[in-house]
Amino acid sequence: MKKILFLFTFLLVTPSLFCQEIGFMGINIGMSRDEVLGYADANELLHVPKNRDVEFFPVEERKILALSIEPEVPHLYLQFHAETLYALTVIFDEHFIDYLTLAERIEEKYGPVQELTPRWRKWTVGEVEIKVEKPAVVKYIALKEFLEVTGFEREKEVSGSERRKVLLGGL
Repeated sequence: MKKILFLFTFLLVTPSLFCQEIGFMGINIGMSRDEVLGYADANELLHVPKNRDVEFFPVEERKILALSIEPEVPHLYLQFHAETLYALTVIFDEHFIDYLTLAERIEEKYGPVQELTPRWRKWTVGEVEIKVEKPAVVKYIALKEFLEVTGFEREKEVSGSERRKVLLGGL
């Protein structure tokens, strides 16, 4: 178990020398579902349950695949559309890896944080958004591409100062 924990920690904190893809543990945004399953089956750290898919979207071309790396990553959710990975959510057990460690590692790898709130930090790398959220969650999403292929329209975002004005005006 100590060897696996060491390997996991080493892979998490060591900068990738061979891969510029964006993702977690070799599972990268843009991979096909078959590529992800093949990689996961061959990786001894990743647990692939017998019932691999979580059917949140039974009438659409979207599927969520649930994996884990016990005990450090109890939940790893991969969202596909038309067999392509567009979003990856990694939920860490904060007893093993905490929010600050995750944020520092992402900042080392991708540069200074671009957006910051008390609950999360966000980076944009090419077309992929990377968000580190409390208590210990990392989300990777090719949001623009995902919205285009699914036909969803993103709601107009209200800036922080405008939201503040509206909220204070409501007192």
